[in-house]
Amino acid sequence: MAKLTNPYLLIGILFLTVVASGIMCNEFTGAANATNSINAVNGSTVISGDLLIDGSTIRKEPIASNPLNIARPLIHGNLVSVFSSIASGAAPKDVINNNSYITADGHISSKMDGIGKVVMDEKGKIKVEKTDEVVWAYKKADTYAFKSGDSINFVRQNKTIKTIKGSDINNDSVPTDFVTAAELKSWFDDADDGDNITVDYYLGNFSDNRANVYGKDNIIHLFGEGVYGYMRNYTPGCPVLVYDNNASEVEVSSGLSYVEYLAGYPTAVRAANAKEFAAGWNNTFIPPHGSAHGKQNVTFTSISESEAPSGSAAHGVCPPGRSLRSAVLALGNPLPVGMSGADEAILYEYKPTIDVLVSNEGDYPIKIVMWTEGDSGDTAIYTKIYEIRDNSTLNSTSNSTNNTTSN
Repeated sequence: MAKLTNPYLLIGILFLTVVASGIMCNEFTGAANATNSINAVNGSTVISGDLLIDGSTIRKEPIASNPLNIARPLIHGNLVSVFSSIASGAAPKDVINNNSYITADGHISSKMDGIGKVVMDEKGKIKVEKTDEVVWAYKKADTYAFKSGDSINFVRQNKTIKTIKGSDINNDSVPTDFVTAAELKSWFDDADDGDNITVDYYLGNFSDNRANVYGKDNIIHLFGEGVYGYMRNYTPGCPVLVYDNNASEVEVSSGLSYVEYLAGYPTAVRAANAKEFAAGWNNTFIPPHGSAHGKQNVTFTSISESEAPSGSAAHGVCPPGRSLRSAVLALGNPLPVGMSGADEAILYEYKPTIDVLVSNEGDYPIKIVMWTEGDSGDTAIYTKIYEIRDNSTLNSTSNSTNNTTSN
């Protein structure tokens, strides 16, 4: 329906009609629906198609007390709503502060081609702001399993949401993707009463202060399968890049090393460990002035080593450690925790991905990319580090110097 050319004149005419018909505040007896019709809180993330305002539950107010409630449907040509409001003497409360991305039926419009953020003012009116920047969050503990006698209590936000017997632990009863039934059963058998283990996580502490996002379905709906998969792969507390639609990756440093052949150590095992190391750090995201570990779902093969405190070590992780170290240090970042400056780059007591910690002291987020080429002792391990930069900053000068090094 076409928009009216002079809506405010018609508002005045309609208001006079309402007054003349005697539909005044003192005569209004219809009960207002008190149900909260806004399906969001301040800072919520929304995408195109989401239902933000439920018109069926929105509170109605007497027209005489606030005739401007019919201004927005009138301006946008929704005359059905206008005349329905006049007929009943009450109009749905106008809760929209700015409707650039909100349709007449309360959905997020197709003009939102990325993610948006709901902003609510002190009067409870909302607008939706489109996000044009790089956004990251952190993997935060959400649900815990507590051992209680022969049972497990699953607790979320200090409330027990489910209880099962230890004997009933199976793939159907385990509530999340982060702990398998076998892992939970093993923990239960060894745990004491009151012990707990984290079984589910949410995204929180967003870089742009938006509201936390809970639940697998919500995370995938808003940010995609890749973001949820990243959460599953990386350690608790890890930073997670959730949105970079308006950004570019700029290479700022690189490193190269080789597995080589060492007498007394099986080359095939060392090469396999080197490839696992590269896979364990590939695509790792680190925010500015932040730090991150590698993936937790990687497996290394240990070899007998008399110098190691445990009597064995994952030989073959030092060559990729040197490649990663070179690229990190080239940016002026500190030596990663768990590494040394020697050829034996990974310290014995540190696990190569979940214990080693890389810091980013620059002003831009970075992504570590690692891969291998070749086999056996000739396996080459490549590292590249990219700054993730908002496209509006691409012409500005990076704090980092583009370096290519090898070790």
